[in-house]
Amino acid sequence: MPEAVEQAKAEYTRVTSRITKGLKATPEDKLNWAPSDTARTPVQLAAHAAMATEGIAGMLQGKSRPSMSIEEMDRAMRAAEKEFTSAEQALGLLESTSAAYFAWLDTLTDEQLATIVELPFGPMPLAVAITIPADHARQHASQLEYVQTIYGDYEWRF
Repeated sequence: MPEAVEQAKAEYTRVTSRITKGLKATPEDKLNWAPSDTARTPVQLAAHAAMATEGIAGMLQGKSRPSMSIEEMDRAMRAAEKEFTSAEQALGLLESTSAAYFAWLDTLTDEQLATIVELPFGPMPLAVAITIPADHARQHASQLEYVQTIYGDYEWRF
């Protein structure tokens, strides 16, 4: 397995472990709670990370991105996230999208990793672009941890 793939998988595993541990530690009465009307709930944060992994991985594989503005995409994702109301649902989606992402990563060769992919924000070597799902999920793991501090949970779960 190419080193870039090993590193991408390891980092993604670390960050999704934070999301999983954090969500499992969230009290039942806080799973669907948000600190404001515009904030995501803990369940929605996990579901969002999973959906984004699927979307980003698809984009890296050359699948077309929906032709909508960032604002429209955000509204669509938030609507889809509202369908998730339990930790089990969100973690199930995270597990399945992670498995699909890893299965695709396992097919990549050094030659493929050296290619340049066109992304909405510009061209990037695929070997670098495969780290985007972990970078994105890390932001939402941090949000989940912050929401926990708002309701008084200060335990670190690494």
